[in-house]
Amino acid sequence: MLLDCLNDIKHDLAFDLLTESDWEILNRNKTTVHYKKNEIILKQGTIANSIVFSKTGFFKLSMEGSQKNVILTFKGSNTFLGLSCLHYQHNVYLYTVTPTEDCEVDIYDATAFKEVLGRNINFSNEIIKFLNHNSARIFKRFMNMTEKNARGKVAFMLVCMANSVYFKDEYTMTLSRQDMADFLGLSMENVIRILKELESDGLIEMNGKTFKLKNKESLHRVCEFG
Repeated sequence: MLLDCLNDIKHDLAFDLLTESDWEILNRNKTTVHYKKNEIILKQGTIANSIVFSKTGFFKLSMEGSQKNVILTFKGSNTFLGLSCLHYQHNVYLYTVTPTEDCEVDIYDATAFKEVLGRNINFSNEIIKFLNHNSARIFKRFMNMTEKNARGKVAFMLVCMANSVYFKDEYTMTLSRQDMADFLGLSMENVIRILKELESDGLIEMNGKTFKLKNKESLHRVCEFG
């Protein structure tokens, strides 16, 4: 269960299912764009007229409430962004997509993307599988967050980042402390306090945004029991 919130699948292989005529439709209606860190790519509540495919970068998907923002999940390179709005009856984006580092994306016209989905059942089935996977990740992540206390949530995120994002025990995270707080459903002050506690206990070492997991066995116990 430790990795349920961040495990993801790359989806560039879906393009292997396209025919030459499918590619012609998509390429005629595609724009490649470079975004800077924290530039908004898709904005919650605006007209959903595009589907984005991330070529490079790391992204947060967030929803804005009346009093605070909630980060739903994170996405890396070679994944689709905005798919959940394809057939949404109100035709608006349900969440905001923001890169946490400079990135490059391909932006496809939503109408052209739908045309290819209707023409190519194999490609369409891959997109449905991808949507189901996204939903499962978010459901499991919220269950994990409901069951853990604040200390367990912070340890959980640090271990997930090491195991399924950076694939090493020392890494530099592109997320701010506020991003971490929004993802975990905690205050930023609480996150900072718990990080300092984990460092004082000898479980991690911090240097700005660089984290080193010094005792993963103990961190796993914190993840499970707080």
